[in-house]
Amino acid sequence: MPTNDNSINEEAVGAYSFNLRKSAAVEQSLARIRHTLGKDWQALQDDDLFSLDWVLKEAWTRMDFYNWDKINLSAMNMKILDDLIEIGRRGLANKLDIVAAAEQAAGILDQL
Repeated sequence: MPTNDNSINEEAVGAYSFNLRKSAAVEQSLARIRHTLGKDWQALQDDDLFSLDWVLKEAWTRMDFYNWDKINLSAMNMKILDDLIEIGRRGLANKLDIVAAAEQAAGILDQL
């Protein structure tokens, strides 16, 4: 399939834009969760936050963008957060398929 510089650039710009939107949405969500959990948030370790960030980004890619903004993150508690972190850990360790991890996390988030 022939390509030209314009198609490659458009594809790269599209992927970059998608990743920016994903990162911004997850960062806003993390800020809301951090605010909701208050002092409990401070107990999280760096690897917990890395796993949470990863799983939220994977869930975001598989959820309807409009539904993402409807998630009631003020209903988040440490039990739910621990479940999301564990899903992220398992996904990152290849003990859980990425799609399955994203779908499990999205299912939890949809219930908030």
